[in-house]
Amino acid sequence: FSVTTRKATLTTMLEDEEEADVEDEEELLAQDSATVKNTSVLILGATGTLGRQVVRQFLNAGYSVRCMIRSRADRPFSFLVDWGATVIEGSLTRKETLPSSLIGIHTVIDCSGTRPEENIYNVEWEGKKTFIQCCEKMNVQRYVFVSIKDCDAYDNVPLMQIKTLTEQFLAKTNIRTTVLRVSGYMQPLISQYATNILDDQQVWSDDGTNPGVAYIDSQDCARMIAAAANKERTIGKTLTLTGPKVWSSVEIIKLCESLSGKEANVSEVGTATLQATMFAAGSFEWSIDIADRLRFVEVNSSGTKGRDVLMDQETFALLGIDPNSLRKLDQYIGEYYRRVFKKLTAGKYEPDEGEVEREQAEAAEKLQRAMAEDKDDKLPPGQREEQEVSVLYQREVADRLQKLFEDSILEGAEGNDAQIFGLTPLAEQINGRAAMFGFSLGLFTEWATNVSVAKQVDLLLSVVSSPG
Repeated sequence: FSVTTRKATLTTMLEDEEEADVEDEEELLAQDSATVKNTSVLILGATGTLGRQVVRQFLNAGYSVRCMIRSRADRPFSFLVDWGATVIEGSLTRKETLPSSLIGIHTVIDCSGTRPEENIYNVEWEGKKTFIQCCEKMNVQRYVFVSIKDCDAYDNVPLMQIKTLTEQFLAKTNIRTTVLRVSGYMQPLISQYATNILDDQQVWSDDGTNPGVAYIDSQDCARMIAAAANKERTIGKTLTLTGPKVWSSVEIIKLCESLSGKEANVSEVGTATLQATMFAAGSFEWSIDIADRLRFVEVNSSGTKGRDVLMDQETFALLGIDPNSLRKLDQYIGEYYRRVFKKLTAGKYEPDEGEVEREQAEAAEKLQRAMAEDKDDKLPPGQREEQEVSVLYQREVADRLQKLFEDSILEGAEGNDAQIFGLTPLAEQINGRAAMFGFSLGLFTEWATNVSVAKQVDLLLSVVSSPG
């Protein structure tokens, strides 16, 4: 009886597993045959200052959000999952991770950046160019690229030049693109100025010759990005997004002094000093990335003052954004000091009654207006109409691209360039560095022991050679 019962139980378990496998296969086939939804979004740079706000705006608007992030212990991402986004691991420098991230994606929001330890060329150009090519092959319908304001005016600044080239590269593809050139964000100013002045710490300023930046709140910028991705009339457009006013570093310091009631400990750094540092850093290969970043001095010092650097009314109308809804810098820093002083007075910060609900309601209303449908929203002449794409098609293309990238990685690992022996670039680099290290060690030993390098070599040969 027990054997019969056991056989019946095993048979039932096998039948249940087979039914479950069939159901999984049927569900997968149904998903593959489905059309890619226009509310499916992939966001690059989701853990950054702007990216995390973009994630929140799209989630609040009812989109299905996927975030591709680099696997790093110092970059927490659990908050994205808590908000309701899907998180996948990937990197622009690892091309084999790119195709699978685009399966089922209709729109890409690219607000990624380069970390200080990363190479600008490898990430911003080579990696991003490969990613855009994957988007085109997999028929991703929209690509919103967050660029830098006036990047086309500074070809001698590497990052600005790469942003310009990326814009041009996107324009040559079949993807329906929108380019948003953004000025600086308000959020980093808290750590750069507001906190240091409050704590009597040193703050850095220019010599007063730089015209300043029209800083924009990252939440306002994220709302504009969501509005641009939701409108047909922005396709093929290059729009400039800025804050409502231009602020110089001197004006920001004076604002923080006024709001905090403290006098700032200011250290001025002139443009000439930064340019000299840039020249010195550019003289060595190991510090050339530092020199490239310091070239932004030229951007800050050669800008122009005036209303021509601000976001115009035509752009506001195109996005459906009310200019009066933008947060001003003095309001932003003032709110920071209000919360800090309340925390210092009461021991901890607690919002006033109804404050959180009021802020959430205001944010929801602003987003609703930005995402509202407009009967005048029409595709600009000459732009490509949206096409229906199946998930199955994107999956098949992703599999082929995945195999192509994996084969190229294997070929590179087995090719001559990866060999450490012979007349190859890697072998020459290793041998050259080893020779320089040995020569430097010999000079140090000569200085320390008063034994010349030649005698050191003779002594070494006598030790390792056979006697006789």
